[in-house]
Amino acid sequence: MTALDSSRVLLKENAMQLETIKEHIQLWLSRTVGIGAVNELFESSIAMSCDIGNIRPENQDRVVCVQVQVTASDSFVIGVLCDGMGGMASGANCASLSIASFVGSCINNLQLPVAERLLKAVEEANSDVYSLYNSNGGATLSAFLYDSDGHFEAVNVGDSRIYANFAHGIKQYSKDDTFAGQSADAAGVHLSKGLLQYVGVGPDLKAQIVRLPKYRNIKRLILTSDGAHYIEANTFKQILNQKLSASKLCSRLIQVSKWCGGYDNTSVLIANDLLNIFSEPDKTSLPVGTVKLWDPFGEIQFIGAIALANKD
Repeated sequence: MTALDSSRVLLKENAMQLETIKEHIQLWLSRTVGIGAVNELFESSIAMSCDIGNIRPENQDRVVCVQVQVTASDSFVIGVLCDGMGGMASGANCASLSIASFVGSCINNLQLPVAERLLKAVEEANSDVYSLYNSNGGATLSAFLYDSDGHFEAVNVGDSRIYANFAHGIKQYSKDDTFAGQSADAAGVHLSKGLLQYVGVGPDLKAQIVRLPKYRNIKRLILTSDGAHYIEANTFKQILNQKLSASKLCSRLIQVSKWCGGYDNTSVLIANDLLNIFSEPDKTSLPVGTVKLWDPFGEIQFIGAIALANKD
């Protein structure tokens, strides 16, 4: 067998492994869990929370953090939050499928620059959801990718949000894909639905990279679903400006969103030290080829599961 033939076989095996991982992730995210939970990881640098709220009969939010060990020294972390669209078909399944497709694509396209990889991942998630639901089901998606080489990018579709806290305070950097949200800094403000875009809308989807100027100066990165946006603006910012651990901030946002009525499911991902998580490789490294995924209710690992043959 030639080297080219060996490479083709490895790529084919890798593609099959990734499809299996996608299926397992989607199934795992569809398991029965409690009504609310908080999980912290990376020496408490990152935390996630998710709660059903006071009104909704089902939790259609999904939020995860994923670490992929590419080589002994190279790895990357993905944070992704999806809110299945209420009133449409299978919102929870759309959110789970969106995350599984998004994560699988980010792993499969290691050769692409980070921003292109995120856009490709949204495109593939949109295609997978659209093929099943034909625009009658969908999910929002807010995500970031940060790697051990220091590359960072974020992407957003829908009305879940990405905030960052620099020295000047909290600001929303994503734009809600609604008519009202396109021109608003809506931190802590709930805007009406009427989504212009969502994962599963079909071929017209145009995801946008979220530009965070001087991202190396980020003190805190926050992803939220719209259940958190019922919190009054000043209260929302005051909570996130406090010098608390990521897990305590997640818990506080969940509690306050429920005190404000708990009208929707609420999910939050907060990274207090995102840009420092690779500073001590011995504490964060996994076996090569391993994919580790956390959500607020637990974790799952695929140890040495992928060949990562397409890494240049």
